[in-house]
Amino acid sequence: MKMKLSVISAVLSIGIFATQMAWAAPAKTDATALPQAEFNQMLKEALVNNPEILKEAIIALQAHEQNKVKAQQDQSLDNNKAALFNNKMDPWMGAKNPELTIAYFTDFNCPYCKKIEPLLDRLVEKYPEVRVVYKLVPILGASSKEATDLALTVWANEPAKFAGLHKKLMSRPSRLDSGAIAKVGQITGTEEWLDNTAASVEMTIESSMTLMREFGLSGTPGLIFADQIVGGLVPYEQLEQQVKRALEAQRKQ
Repeated sequence: MKMKLSVISAVLSIGIFATQMAWAAPAKTDATALPQAEFNQMLKEALVNNPEILKEAIIALQAHEQNKVKAQQDQSLDNNKAALFNNKMDPWMGAKNPELTIAYFTDFNCPYCKKIEPLLDRLVEKYPEVRVVYKLVPILGASSKEATDLALTVWANEPAKFAGLHKKLMSRPSRLDSGAIAKVGQITGTEEWLDNTAASVEMTIESSMTLMREFGLSGTPGLIFADQIVGGLVPYEQLEQQVKRALEAQRKQ
């Protein structure tokens, strides 16, 4: 479908360009003006006899659209740096004074998040100059919201207990429920916060959800580096390559 739309767009672009060229050409007298039907036939023959024109137009159109999206993305990153990487209400792991911060959008019920988290742990261990900020977005049901409320409340009140709580919640292979969340609270010594949600939690969640929409992330996991966005589960090698590239870019500034 995308290919068909690209072809249509390219043909339209060629037609519009050709029409503009025709209008931009010096005015001719009625005796020498090119009839529209003849002009259309010439354009058709040009495309049929030289299909490379259409191919080049599609490539140019795609490059134009990609550049446009990248420019919008860069602007959004500039406008939202503080909210992405420096929101004090967001939990984090890694460097206390980071060279590079990664915003990580996650849900406690997301099976792909459970798979990517060991990769992030590995990254932080190998690159001690990197920080990962948790953007907790409860998009997978009521139990996601319940777990997020607990996790953010623990971070706000007893941040030293967050890592243990987070790992326990993420280690459950199936979906969470209230019983499982309460059990994790007991195991981690955070049960007092189960029905005592911090006032800041709703604002923190809304901020993360707004950023998720801003950057077009339709699900979790989602990672935002200094200048790049990665959606979905990706292999460790790709993550490491992007971390290296981002660190190099930061150090050149």
